[in-house]
Amino acid sequence: MEALILKPANREEATLLKSMVKKMKVKYTVINDEDKEDYAMARAILAAKNSKQVSKETIMRKLKS
Repeated sequence: MEALILKPANREEATLLKSMVKKMKVKYTVINDEDKEDYAMARAILAAKNSKQVSKETIMRKLKS
């Protein structure tokens, strides 16, 4: 099943969205900033996992320049 992540612009929108999903009897979870950071880190790790490997020497040359 798919999941949606919504980011309301303000507290009023958040309240409205929560009210709507309750009326629709849809389960939802509110996540905190730490959870959002964990999600972003996981996405970055997955993106890097699928990228080409770079040698240590190449990285060191870039850092020195």
